[in-house]
Amino acid sequence: MSRDFRLARVILLLIQSALFLAVVGLLIGALIVDRSGVHGRDYLVFERRAVRSQQLTLAAFVLVIVEFLVGTPLLGAVMAILAILWTLWWLPAEHRRFDVAVQSVFNARPEAVAAIMFDISEQPRWMDSIVRTVLETPGLLRKGSVIRQTLRVSGQDLIAKLVVVELVPYERLLLQVVVRHAELFDLFEVQPHPEGSIVTYSGRHQLSRLNAILTGWRLPALRRSFAARRTANLDRLRTIVHPAPLARRA
Repeated sequence: MSRDFRLARVILLLIQSALFLAVVGLLIGALIVDRSGVHGRDYLVFERRAVRSQQLTLAAFVLVIVEFLVGTPLLGAVMAILAILWTLWWLPAEHRRFDVAVQSVFNARPEAVAAIMFDISEQPRWMDSIVRTVLETPGLLRKGSVIRQTLRVSGQDLIAKLVVVELVPYERLLLQVVVRHAELFDLFEVQPHPEGSIVTYSGRHQLSRLNAILTGWRLPALRRSFAARRTANLDRLRTIVHPAPLARRA
């Protein structure tokens, strides 16, 4: 019996060691895949490699739980139950979706603000991380137009595509980023205000299920970060828009 017990301990140790090495290998692989995505040029390739990195990371966490189930079953069972509940929470889309909107009053007519804000070629001047923006669809900007946008991520330039979902001249412009595993919208609105114009820069973001499971705990920080960046963008836009005299009222 003593010999059998020692053999069982050795087998258990070998299983735990193999699981540990597998976890380390998965995490290293996730890091390599993630970094390789940044060095590409296509945003869809970047997204696809980010998803693969997240899959490897999630697999590593699953093996960690299995390792605890093998070594300390009670603790492993608790971790497994918590992981299942956490995963179930993020399945509904409304739990993974958040909106961010900021507003500012400009001392300029709505037409003057919209002429800059709705001009996609002007975006690099006031939008953070945007290097270049060009219209791929021939003709004027309209609903269905495709925009090619070059943005800088971690020091590397990535090319993303956006589609114009809605355009009301001088009032409203809704853009959707072309991605496969999430939903990203940017909304620009300009309305008259007694002091000139009230400008709204908002967006809707929906995380993929995988991304929410791994990083959902960061949603409050993401909201604050996105709001701060949008506010800074509007501040830069304000310095570009030249105040125009308001029409004299009778």
